[in-house]
Amino acid sequence: MECSPIGTVHTPFETTSEAPRQGPHSDAEGIVDVDPAYREGLTGFDAERVVVVWWADRADQDVLTLDRNADRGVFTSRSPARPNPVCITECTVVSVDPAAGRLRLHGVDMADGSPVVDLKATL
Repeated sequence: MECSPIGTVHTPFETTSEAPRQGPHSDAEGIVDVDPAYREGLTGFDAERVVVVWWADRADQDVLTLDRNADRGVFTSRSPARPNPVCITECTVVSVDPAAGRLRLHGVDMADGSPVVDLKATL
């Protein structure tokens, strides 16, 4: 399996522990910078909401049970700490600049500098 980042997200959170537990419960805004090779994928983007698929690159990948509740495994949670830290956050689109490859989003919960794997516009 191969997966390469399409860009990077910039948020006010330096670490995953500073980030809110879920983006929809956050008033924070962030910017997704899409790498030049993938900017054409923003052509015609006019969605009001987008699912950001991102990689929690600083998360502990050896965790299988929750720190706050050892009776629950990581697959019962949205914790970024998991064997494959693939995360999803549905955000509100504030603005899009396809030429610059930039999406300004409301409701982010990613750590600053996290790799973005995909963007999925919601209808």
